[in-house]
Amino acid sequence: TQGVSSAASDVYKRQVVRSQKSVTADALAMLTRRDYSRAGLRAKLRAKHHLSGDIEDAIDKCTEWGYLDDQRFGRSRLESRLKRRPTGRSDALRDLQRQGLTETMSKVVADEVFEQLGGERGVLNDAFDRWVARQGEPENLAGAKRCFDHLMRRSFPRYLVLEKLSIWLEDFTS
Repeated sequence: TQGVSSAASDVYKRQVVRSQKSVTADALAMLTRRDYSRAGLRAKLRAKHHLSGDIEDAIDKCTEWGYLDDQRFGRSRLESRLKRRPTGRSDALRDLQRQGLTETMSKVVADEVFEQLGGERGVLNDAFDRWVARQGEPENLAGAKRCFDHLMRRSFPRYLVLEKLSIWLEDFTS
């Protein structure tokens, strides 16, 4: 009986090793296509019904090898997102945290990216220029209000939006 249990134990050990290799291979395959956060990769691997312990081992290996980096992921995601759809800092932080980055990491990444893009004022200028290119300059107070509402929905700070629109507001109220 001991020979049978030993053989069964060997088969189990081989399955565990194969399972760990499979999780790591799946993780690497996903990371070759695009960046993920640790939390995002964990969710994808869970969806493939891998064991939690194997998932954590694979994530640790990928991090150790340099294939998985939350800061790099966050920077890449935020740069891409702000170029496609400029938003305020608070909206950017919410998005990064939804992607699984910690609050601290989200703030570090947002600071880096917003600084690179000229601060929140620089991103607001981009959003404003895009709005004007699509809608044209407003001809009355109602048009300026539509621009104001648009920029506020994008979670830019009120004082920056009012500062940006001050020229139009002065023209329409005088």
